[in-house]
Amino acid sequence: MSLFPPLWLNGRVIRAILFDLDNTLYPASSGLDREIDRRMTVFTARYLGISEKEAHVLRKTDARLYGTTLQWLREVYGFHDIEKYILEVHPPDVSSFLSYNPKLAEMLGQLPYPKAILTNSPLEHAERVLECLKVRSYFDSILDIRFNQFRGKPYPEAYHRAINLLGSPIGEVLFVDDLPPYLTAFKTLGGQPLLVDEEGKHTDVGIPSIPTVLDLPCYLEKILS
Repeated sequence: MSLFPPLWLNGRVIRAILFDLDNTLYPASSGLDREIDRRMTVFTARYLGISEKEAHVLRKTDARLYGTTLQWLREVYGFHDIEKYILEVHPPDVSSFLSYNPKLAEMLGQLPYPKAILTNSPLEHAERVLECLKVRSYFDSILDIRFNQFRGKPYPEAYHRAINLLGSPIGEVLFVDDLPPYLTAFKTLGGQPLLVDEEGKHTDVGIPSIPTVLDLPCYLEKILS
């Protein structure tokens, strides 16, 4: 049973919700995203022939300008074996990091809005995560990095593709993510951003925030009250 009537946010009705995947639907403290990050650093070091320490520094400086490490490697270093990269940096088994949380399923089931995933991860990783969390059925679509032709968030075209698929104006879509740059890009296009900030690190980014995705109902209730 839905808890929420039609939602108005900043004078505009919300007709759909986009969710990020990693560190948004599950807590950053799970360690899964850290493992993916570690694998990306190892892959980068091996591909560029540098130390993992050097690769880590480059990924946190240069690569950030391109949205993802993959896009950085493609544009700057001419990397083209995308499927190998995807295979190596995403763990084939996520069950050692994640487990079923009935509160997540209950929360998603209460939201009366169309819901989709917008992720810079590949579809197979997204499917593994959603199946492990037992929430795949709550999402109409998974818009992964292949869907976005490997130019995902924060590139404007990634958001426009998602909005076109949802069939709602961007101003009527709420986007929930854990990374401020991705949300800022969405906000610049006219969308409604919401930050998941588990550790309270981002207090000055000008975006409303919640500690975990499970706090989304409380956030929506405050808007409606």
